[in-house]
Amino acid sequence: MKKKLIGLSLSAGILVSITLMNNLQANAAEVSKGSSKANFELQAGDSTTIPEVIDPELLPPTGNKGPLSLDTVSSFNFQTKKLGAESKAPLEATPVLGTKLGLQVTDERGEDLGWNLKVSATPFKTEDDTLELKGAVMTIPEGALTTKEGVDPLLTPTAFKVALSPTPTSIMKASTTQGRSTWVNSFEAKGEKVTLAVPSGNKVAAYSSTITWSLEDAP
Repeated sequence: MKKKLIGLSLSAGILVSITLMNNLQANAAEVSKGSSKANFELQAGDSTTIPEVIDPELLPPTGNKGPLSLDTVSSFNFQTKKLGAESKAPLEATPVLGTKLGLQVTDERGEDLGWNLKVSATPFKTEDDTLELKGAVMTIPEGALTTKEGVDPLLTPTAFKVALSPTPTSIMKASTTQGRSTWVNSFEAKGEKVTLAVPSGNKVAAYSSTITWSLEDAP
């Protein structure tokens, strides 16, 4: 009987202690406080840095320096065809270097300025300029845009499908609220191909076109 009473007394004591502790915590008052700060400065990129190419399958790099730069862009090879077969279907491109067709643009200015990447191409001609590939049309599809991990999707610029001509035409464009960070456009990532449509009636020869890419610092 005494053992039971002792056990009850201990239990009651523990309950009283817990109750007192809870009351003390509930009644605790803040007696002192302070504040501190954490500081960080983010600076714009500069003209001495060459941005990293984030997709190693896209070659070659241009070597251009920031803070706004075209970092890499593909050159195209089109499959050789014999007369009579060249006009049956558009010819599909393969990369001269790398394993993907596309480009990369980096904007490290850190401001809402926007940019505009335009492309143009000369007519396909022989090396001595004596022959032109009449009626040929080279087309680059819209492609798919990717960027570094964690970048706000709202910054994604707009890409366009382009039939190349001597007139510069926008292929990627960022408004004043877009385009910050690094953006890769994989031309064929959505299933469409970079193509060259060649009509029949042209002369046998080796032809080439020079493609010019111009990145402007405003939308």
